[in-house]
Amino acid sequence: MRIILPEKFYFLSLEECDFFKSLCETIVPEGEDPKSEPGAVTVGGLSYIDSFLYELPEEARQYFRSSIGLVNTNCQKKFFKNFVQLNTQERNQVLRDFYLNPASRERMFDLRSLALEAFYSDFHDPSYSGITAWQYIEFGGKRISNLKKDWSFLQVWRDHKGKTEPRTGETETA
Repeated sequence: MRIILPEKFYFLSLEECDFFKSLCETIVPEGEDPKSEPGAVTVGGLSYIDSFLYELPEEARQYFRSSIGLVNTNCQKKFFKNFVQLNTQERNQVLRDFYLNPASRERMFDLRSLALEAFYSDFHDPSYSGITAWQYIEFGGKRISNLKKDWSFLQVWRDHKGKTEPRTGETETA
């Protein structure tokens, strides 16, 4: 399976990219066969999140950075590890606790929304050629099936225009 990692990060640090990779794998995991059941990371969701956050005003970007910090603080209190070091069950427990706390519920919705948008918006990284979320969930119809999606509002696609070679951030896993 190919995991699409951004060629370069526009906004995210490596640690933040690892956080969002873990979050996406938890919220929108791939199925047993990533070719026919891709998840948010498989289709290049990290590129979406990084480019999307890059386009936001600084105050909004810092809001997401502080949200990551709050999640990791809760993970440290409960498991003595950061979010990326937790197994799926522990991650789900932390996310549930984050959601059930009225003080952090909105932040949980915002983080969750990024992971869901990275997949269900039908985004795919410029170098990804597998099935998309809409194909996977068989979302279509006369008005949707032939819709051309323009992702040029995201920096990753603006940078990709005119390139035909694969991106350098791709890794192969078993």
